[in-house]
Amino acid sequence: MSVSASLWHGTPMTSSGGPGRTPGEAGAGGAARWGGGVVACVAVTVVALVVLHIDGIGVVDPVVQTISDYVALPGGYALLGVAAIALAAASGLLATGLRAAGLIEPGAPAALLAAASGGFVGAAVFPTNDPGTEVGVVANLHRVAGAVVLVALPMAAWMIARRAARSTGWRPSAVALTWAAGALAVLSALFLLSHVTIVITDSPILTASGALQRVLYAVVMVVLVMMARATRTAISAARTGADLPPGA
Repeated sequence: MSVSASLWHGTPMTSSGGPGRTPGEAGAGGAARWGGGVVACVAVTVVALVVLHIDGIGVVDPVVQTISDYVALPGGYALLGVAAIALAAASGLLATGLRAAGLIEPGAPAALLAAASGGFVGAAVFPTNDPGTEVGVVANLHRVAGAVVLVALPMAAWMIARRAARSTGWRPSAVALTWAAGALAVLSALFLLSHVTIVITDSPILTASGALQRVLYAVVMVVLVMMARATRTAISAARTGADLPPGA
């Protein structure tokens, strides 16, 4: 009888008889956990990179040498792998969340995020060569994987930013995403262009490529967090709107 009365008065009930959560509350909680997963992955990467930079003091020049050169440190391969796999997981989570968040035409940016995720995995599995040693097949695969990331991720971020302006729930994030995607694209292009001469002549055109890469990957992580926040906000907005009565 109590269940029937509760249903009559419109109060959601759980199987145990207590008040249930509305779809909006459940959706908001799920969105928060999903966004938190991306942030946690980025945090793991930050911790791994900080440890590498501390261990590499006096061994790896952070201005000249790239992050991949920490592979020469004891445990460097493992820590670099952890950092890259964490970013792969973050990119994969973002790829799966775009459609649920109501982004217009999510297919292309989701595919690019998936490609970036695969690039991170490839960079983790195939390390670069130790500094001062000959570049082999594995090191070249590492470079190709890194190039995939630095092409796919800026393109995905730019597509998401452009679609955000036309997608309900995404519009508040559109301007910030556009600026972030533009900064990421410029830094990625500069870093990739600086390595063209390395591939051709084995001599860098930019002596501070290490510093540039560190700034670039700091922006990469910021963009991932920004996209996660925008996606979470859009999911929460969509769930909340679905709970509102008609005309509210």
